[in-house]
Amino acid sequence: MDIFWNTIADYNAATWPYQIGLMAVAAILTVILWLRPCTWAKVAMKIYMVAVSLWIAFVYYGQFASGRDYSSVMTIFWCMMAAAWIYDLVTHFSSFQKSGRYRPWGVIMLLLPLVYPLISVLRGMEFPMIATPMLPSAVALYMLGMLMAFNNRINFFAFIFIVHWSIIAISKIVLFDIPEDILLAAACLPSMFIFFKEAVDADKTEHKPSVKAVSALILLVAVLIGACMVIEYV
Repeated sequence: MDIFWNTIADYNAATWPYQIGLMAVAAILTVILWLRPCTWAKVAMKIYMVAVSLWIAFVYYGQFASGRDYSSVMTIFWCMMAAAWIYDLVTHFSSFQKSGRYRPWGVIMLLLPLVYPLISVLRGMEFPMIATPMLPSAVALYMLGMLMAFNNRINFFAFIFIVHWSIIAISKIVLFDIPEDILLAAACLPSMFIFFKEAVDADKTEHKPSVKAVSALILLVAVLIGACMVIEYV
């Protein structure tokens, strides 16, 4: 547990200006997409998703958390997340058009990453040893909020990775004493119901991955994560 929180403290102390910059870019692009979802902003947001996934992979896990168990597995996982957004960038799959049905819930999830440091402070923690919006689970929560707030057509591949990450986050809540990750776990539950229901009901959309493709990806990611952990343990 000490290694876990010391990693976070080192990461925050060394990268806080970059974290603020990444958060500012996310805020600006989100506001633009909300008010005027133009093509360049949609492309820029997908590029941002790729960049922030690689940031978590190589800066957080590759550099600061390299001494922790399974850090290489987590690096691979977030590279796969980046690949899911590169796929979206190439195929123009996600529309990033506002939808009225789940927009309020999406807005709440977009704001929840900002609650991470507040919970840490309420727990009596101080910077740099606090959870920030640029930790992996908070980034995953922001991505989930984007998918929910702009869900006319969503990137199911990215969504599957977020769901898997929320399962990993649940184990960290107790193991590493980070109750802040409850936010991601709680947000994923209704999102899974909504998106998988739509996947079953809306096989009408030819561009949307089929239910079989989504199910196969869930199984593939689970097998890859398990295999990587076994390899690292051995």
